[in-house]
Amino acid sequence: MFLSPLISVVIKKAADSLTEQFCRMRGLDKNRRKLHWQLEAIQQKIADAEERGEELWLKELEAAAYAAVDVLDEFQYEALRQNAISQQPGSSVKAIKSFFTHENPAIFRYNMGNKLAKVLEKIDEIVTEMNKFNFAARGPAPSIKRETHSLVIESEVIGRDGEKEKIVREVLDPQRKRDNISVLVIVGIGGLGKTTLAQLVYNDERVKAHFELLLWVCVSSDFDTVNISKSILEVATNGGGVSTSNMEVLQSRLRGILDMKRYLLVLDDVWNEESDKWDDLKTILFSGASSGSVIIVTTRSKRAASIMGTLRSHDLASLTDKDSWKLFKKRAFGAGVKEPTDELRIIGKTIACKCVGLPLALKAVGNMLRTKTEVHEWRAILESNILDGLRSTGNVLPVLKLSYDNLPLHTKQCFAFCAIFPQDYAIERDTLIQLWMANDFIPTVGSIENLEDKARDIFYELYWGSFFQDIKEEETNYGSTIKCKMHDLMHDLATQIAGNKCSNEQELKNPSIVPKEVHHLLKLSVEGPPKLNNVLKKFPTIRTYLVRDNVFEHPLEEKSSSLLKSCSLRALRFRIQYPPKELGYMKHIRYLDFSGGILKTLPETISTLYNLQTLILSHTGICALPTQMRNMVNLRHLFLDGCRFLKHMPIGLGQLKFLQTLTKYAVDSDKGGSIKELENLILCGHVTLSGLDNVKDREDVETANLTAKTNLSSLELEWGPANKKKTRNYEAVLEALVPHNEIKYLAINGYSGSDFPKWMKETFIIRNLKRLRLQNCINCVELPPLWKLPLLENLNLEKLESLVHIVLRTCEQVVGSKSKIIFPALKILEVRALPNLESWHEELSELVGFPKLNELIIDSCPKLLSVPVHAPILCKLEIRNNCDCFFSYRPTKVLALELWKSFIALKTLAIINSDALVFWPMEEFRSLKCLKLLAVTSCINFTGSLQESSLPTSCMEGPLPQLESLFIWDCQELVEVHVCSKSLKDLTIKGCPKISQEGLAELTNLTELIWLEFYNCTKLRTWPENMEHLPSLRYLRISCCPGIESFPESVQQCLPSLQSLVILDCPALWRRCKSGGDYFHLVSPIPDRVIEIEESD
Repeated sequence: MFLSPLISVVIKKAADSLTEQFCRMRGLDKNRRKLHWQLEAIQQKIADAEERGEELWLKELEAAAYAAVDVLDEFQYEALRQNAISQQPGSSVKAIKSFFTHENPAIFRYNMGNKLAKVLEKIDEIVTEMNKFNFAARGPAPSIKRETHSLVIESEVIGRDGEKEKIVREVLDPQRKRDNISVLVIVGIGGLGKTTLAQLVYNDERVKAHFELLLWVCVSSDFDTVNISKSILEVATNGGGVSTSNMEVLQSRLRGILDMKRYLLVLDDVWNEESDKWDDLKTILFSGASSGSVIIVTTRSKRAASIMGTLRSHDLASLTDKDSWKLFKKRAFGAGVKEPTDELRIIGKTIACKCVGLPLALKAVGNMLRTKTEVHEWRAILESNILDGLRSTGNVLPVLKLSYDNLPLHTKQCFAFCAIFPQDYAIERDTLIQLWMANDFIPTVGSIENLEDKARDIFYELYWGSFFQDIKEEETNYGSTIKCKMHDLMHDLATQIAGNKCSNEQELKNPSIVPKEVHHLLKLSVEGPPKLNNVLKKFPTIRTYLVRDNVFEHPLEEKSSSLLKSCSLRALRFRIQYPPKELGYMKHIRYLDFSGGILKTLPETISTLYNLQTLILSHTGICALPTQMRNMVNLRHLFLDGCRFLKHMPIGLGQLKFLQTLTKYAVDSDKGGSIKELENLILCGHVTLSGLDNVKDREDVETANLTAKTNLSSLELEWGPANKKKTRNYEAVLEALVPHNEIKYLAINGYSGSDFPKWMKETFIIRNLKRLRLQNCINCVELPPLWKLPLLENLNLEKLESLVHIVLRTCEQVVGSKSKIIFPALKILEVRALPNLESWHEELSELVGFPKLNELIIDSCPKLLSVPVHAPILCKLEIRNNCDCFFSYRPTKVLALELWKSFIALKTLAIINSDALVFWPMEEFRSLKCLKLLAVTSCINFTGSLQESSLPTSCMEGPLPQLESLFIWDCQELVEVHVCSKSLKDLTIKGCPKISQEGLAELTNLTELIWLEFYNCTKLRTWPENMEHLPSLRYLRISCCPGIESFPESVQQCLPSLQSLVILDCPALWRRCKSGGDYFHLVSPIPDRVIEIEESD
């Protein structure tokens, strides 16, 4: 229970000046004051009542306190409503009043007086019982401010170097290359550091270089083959969603990904002790796995280790006393401070020994003692029997509970709330903070303007105390977001503390049985037609209800007004299509998330949610916002990113003094959405300013004062459709849109001026940029000196139709520079639809250096004659749409060959829709010694033949010696393929109707080939003779190739060992492979088999 912080919230609400003034005017102030002093008296007795275990009394007090919160919130809400009415014109007053039934002050006083009287009656009973129990009064525990800190990286791991090296050597053992797949299990009790050790191995640079694919999946208690398979696919596809639960489909997709690579898979926190379940998953993971693949498993169960391991289990030992003291000392005394006193050192070493080498316990106890400086405080911990239990039971939860008990009261409830999330859930920091605030968990001492700062302090306090871990900053389309996770033991602790108050369906043994008294509920999806009414009826005390996936078409049944009026919801998330006006009855709501749905409009009644703090409409079809949003005086976060149909804003948003997140502002001066509204807003994070072509005067932009908004990290500036007609207004507006000099992301789209502003040319303002996107700036002839920017990592130039050079000869920085390094930090460069771009530099192309460039995309640049010469680590190149300079068969061919010599480190090459590609670029490819993946798509003139001037080749001297994957799609003229890489593992030829078996003659010695696919290659009349010996083949797909009527004998021998065989619309092969055919006995053992033919009418 969290009664003390809850009672504190009620006391503060009862003392709120707005509530006090309103109650006095309504003749209810006497009862308000009585409630206030009674609760102050009760608060002093709570600690003794909890210690004595008077659960019934405490539960009654909790229920009464929540009822009091709701009543006091209603007083405040009504005061805000009356204030909104007083400031509106007559028509608006009528509209607002018509929505409510209690506008009569006498009726309101009567109804609310009864509610407050009932609360006081219950409080009187509680006080009477309290006096009978004779509880002792205690003052509040002192709150000690922990030392401040910024975002920190995971602490240096102590005492695991030797074990890490041992596992790394075993994983990289050359013997593994001869094994099909190995399973190494790390086993040990909870809190010993199994996950941390696995992370050390997983992130070792030698391991990263050795394995082609690294995957990490947290399994936890739910060992379900379908869910694990989906998790692996999601990780392997970089977060791509997996909607199906069909095991056959999942198996096919999983094998297609894993069997093409030597992979390392970590299955973290496995609890399963049923061999059948492991056998089901093993069948998928082991089948056709590339030699040398390794699975690392972490588990507390030795039985699970014996079931899963193929190698000897690694029994993780406890830390030595020496390492235990090092870790404890680092946590208890911090780094870089003076040594502890002799007395504290002696006690500390004894405490460290009692933690029996468990890193989690050492960190928890060390963190707790960091704020305690008195010897008697340390000695009390030493002499407690909690530490003694570690040695006898190995149960670390009591130690973690001890650390939890020493948290401030408000931090305790913030931590316990996290039980709403499933295990291993990636918790987004800002979302968590907004949910804390919605539930009044953040104490309001003084001004409420800095609530988010206080909440962030709590977040990092929990991280610093090891309640959170694995903090990561992830890039998004609009800057970055911070996420964290909880150790499974910490999650167990939060669940234990929260009891029935927090729940998530994923971890309930029976998700349909959610406790009725739940306050906070997270559901990943809802079966059947979801109705909010049903939720409110089933869980009358619910305060947080978050649904992740479902779309509510009509979320309410008829006659739902009374339910919404009486509900206590503070936070609600679901996708919605038609939000009803009745949502305006949710007077207590603070957090409302409709993101990701197909919502187009919001009812005007949303603007009567005067307590709302966070409104999330991201990536919806919203066209307009409620006109009276200026009345939502508590609104702090309005998310509108991805709302591309939103063209104007309601008048008066600038009056919302607490508004700090506004991710999009659509300027439309004619309809009232003037950019001047931004003047007094202290915006944070990201903002997109769209409709800038509607700005009338430069003075309006200067009034908005972007320079003063120092908490903005990301800024996007959008005009309407680009206009060839140059307008001075555009240039004046952009000149006035000066951000502060700490901006990290900048995008400019649709700017029709002919020149960029002075603040970009002088680069001081944009010196800290990491990402820059310039798009549809069709009249700009010159770029600012972007090559000077020391931190720029990502540059995107698109549809700059007048641009000829990226770096200018006239720039002193280049001409006078002693160093040839420009773009010193650039990692990703995209140039798209630049029809007049000729070169990277106007004259001195040898100075154009990209020392960190990793990825280059060139799209629709027909006049380009050069590429970055000095790009020593360029790994990925994508060429799209008529970039003729790369493939020239005219006198400029020598120039084209010189370009390719710049790509010696290239690993991935994609050539898409290039009309200039005709012949197989044998000479061009000779420098690509490191290339692993080549994709050629939709090149309508590509024949694949050798040019007459090309030297004859053989497999001994051919280019692309390390090529592993070759994809050729939709090349209608292809007749030959000239690749003879013995390392080829994946070959796909699709939509190439002119390729014949003779054209594949050079594809020999494919002993490493795993995947082979032919699709719509109608001229293939028989199986290519040179492709008969394929000992590693696991996946074979032949579609719409009717000329292939049989397999040679050597391929027939491979069939039973295939993991997947797909034959579609190949009549002769279909007859041979179907039941009764001469190949049926060969293909019937294949687990994933699809053999079909389209039936004729």
